[in-house]
Amino acid sequence: MATLNERVDEHDREIAAIRKLLLTGAKMLVKSDQNMLRLEGLQMALKEEQIALRKELRELAASHRETERELKGLIRSLRGGNGHSKAHIE
Repeated sequence: MATLNERVDEHDREIAAIRKLLLTGAKMLVKSDQNMLRLEGLQMALKEEQIALRKELRELAASHRETERELKGLIRSLRGGNGHSKAHIE
């Protein structure tokens, strides 16, 4: 049978082990929270980047439509009634 001192020593070791587990768990929670904050920041930055890319795509599409409209106008202006371009008629 264990003596009183041996039982107290065992109890102290168990308390120390539990304390160590609690501290380790607390550190893991802090690290997890930090990672979540970083992830949220990255998600926010990604969303902002997506918004900027959508805006650029809309601007590019509008520019493309304008260029296409101007090209069609140029092609129409270069077609003459007799097959000659208007650029040669002065």
